[in-house]
Amino acid sequence: MNIIKRELKANLKSFIIWAVALSVIFLTASTEFEAYYGNEDIIEAMKTFEQLFAALGVSIEDMTTPKGFLVLVSIYIYLPLSIYAGLLGSGIISKEEKDKTAEFLFTMPTSRRRVITAKLIVSIIYIILLDIVAIGINIFAYSRFELSSDFYQFTLYLWLGVLITELIFLSIGMFLSSVLNQYKLSGSITIGILISTFMISMLIGFVEEAEFLQYITPFQFFPAEKMANTSFEFVYLLITFVIVCSSIGGLYYFYQKRDLTI
Repeated sequence: MNIIKRELKANLKSFIIWAVALSVIFLTASTEFEAYYGNEDIIEAMKTFEQLFAALGVSIEDMTTPKGFLVLVSIYIYLPLSIYAGLLGSGIISKEEKDKTAEFLFTMPTSRRRVITAKLIVSIIYIILLDIVAIGINIFAYSRFELSSDFYQFTLYLWLGVLITELIFLSIGMFLSSVLNQYKLSGSITIGILISTFMISMLIGFVEEAEFLQYITPFQFFPAEKMANTSFEFVYLLITFVIVCSSIGGLYYFYQKRDLTI
């Protein structure tokens, strides 16, 4: 419990910074929606870009509703929250080496397994809290428009889709941080993987022949357009389970054998 409190305090500042920054982004996006809300002229003007929006998984007509617009701008939810999860995962494991506190922490009467478990718990707590902030701010931002029960159901499924995607990058970040001897590389490689898979996801949206790549990019597993239809495909849940369990299992295995830099 003392380790959990210590980790919660150590990662609080970055959580607040991310929460404030994302709140500003979401509120700004909602003000832009005012120009689209119920505007038939916008639909006519945007028909030229219908293929582009189809690649993003949203129809032109949907843009004039809060749910459809949120699907359109969902990249501003998935991408930054996934980046936060990846950086948190890699940073929270390598923090002891970076801050030169490894010797102090591991001279305490506690095992490495217990330390890792505490760090994992704190990481999950913080990504859930940031998700709650993100979804809560979005509901608040769009509450001045006419919202249906369908919108609230969509935000629930959107939160689940984002959370599962975050868990993938969180576990990858933690695993890389336990394997790599140079702790500074774990965050960079995690974000490199994240951006690469995001670019692949964008490519799939524009090139039909690239659809076979959908199984290697988490951004295609639970995208907003699928969450709008409450669609969780078993194959993606299975792939997620394998990635997360393998990464967390590797974290426990390699971190206990690792020679820490003191």
